[in-house]
Amino acid sequence: MTNKTKKIAGVRFRENWKVYDFDATDVEISLGDKVIVDSERGPGFAHVVRIRRSEGTGAAELPEAPPVAPEIPEGVEIDIDEAEGKGFPDEQAKGRGTKIIRKILRKATEDDIAKEEKNREREAEAYIMAQDMIAERELPMKLIRVEYSFDASRVTFFFFSETRIDFRELVKDLAYKLKSRIEMRQIGVRDVARMIGGFGPCGRELCCSAFLKNFEPVSIRMAKKQEMVLNPAKISGVCGRLLCCLSYEYEMYDEIKKDVADMRETAVKEKKEDEERRIAEERQVAEERRLADDKRRQEERKLQQEQQREKPKVTGHKGGDKSERRRNAPQEKKAQSQSEQPRERQQQPKPEKQQEQKAQRPQQEGEKAGKKKRRRFWRKKKKQGQGENKPQGPSGGGE
Repeated sequence: MTNKTKKIAGVRFRENWKVYDFDATDVEISLGDKVIVDSERGPGFAHVVRIRRSEGTGAAELPEAPPVAPEIPEGVEIDIDEAEGKGFPDEQAKGRGTKIIRKILRKATEDDIAKEEKNREREAEAYIMAQDMIAERELPMKLIRVEYSFDASRVTFFFFSETRIDFRELVKDLAYKLKSRIEMRQIGVRDVARMIGGFGPCGRELCCSAFLKNFEPVSIRMAKKQEMVLNPAKISGVCGRLLCCLSYEYEMYDEIKKDVADMRETAVKEKKEDEERRIAEERQVAEERRLADDKRRQEERKLQQEQQREKPKVTGHKGGDKSERRRNAPQEKKAQSQSEQPRERQQQPKPEKQQEQKAQRPQQEGEKAGKKKRRRFWRKKKKQGQGENKPQGPSGGGE
């Protein structure tokens, strides 16, 4: 086949649905146009959301195109939580290297648009009818949405349930009343939130119902990496699963964490080096101080030794002085005696005092003599008492 440029149009069947690529080479379309496409389940009604051109080697192959799912016009939603990897045939053929690109048949006419609006009215009626039947049978399931195919040959009921449901009788009744083929599709909690819509904890419209087309895997490790409070009420969405927005900034936080770890390691290393440098400086200052003290002590010792060496010379001069003093001693004594005579004269008592002293001397001498006599008397007395107390001989005689 010859190479040629292909025009690829991205179309969406319902709001907030995934965008699928179709070949629009032979059709003149623009953004926002409503078109009829050739899907796996027949013609489908969709609107164009993007247009791009691609180089291809054939009409049915697009090597560089992203994964494409041939659209089911009745809005078949794949439950990402439960049916991941079990998608459309073109997704299954991805491993074989062949990607089938279906074509856009034509632009939608006014009749096509009116027919689509009629299908929307039928969907509302079928929803009410199915709700009543589920309540009558008390089935543990929650009906989420009803979608009609473009040709009204197929009706798809989306419901949520935590367990498997036996809805065979329900399908029979619905097929009898709606006169169409019935398809029941069980979806997960994330798809429920996307279909119903609402507002998240941030106050904005839910990401899954606003712009997300695929559910990316989210783990608690992302919350830990971003240092969020691990409180289920804080990190969970209205669907009860982890917030999809945890994956938005995870890569950036991961890179920042690595940079911060490197910076922390560098800071710790610098701090360690500063500490070692400070310790080395303190040791150097202490060593210099010790050397200065040792030097000062040595100088003091030298000074003391010099002083001790000079002492004998000084003592020699003192010895000469002593000899001179001995020679001059008689003269000094004479001078001292001469100088002391006036002092003695000054210290001699006056005549009146001398007379009083002379009168007191006999009395003092008499008192001393009386004391001596008394002492002698008592000494004799004591000796006599000791002689009487001596033991007598065997004859009992005296001395």
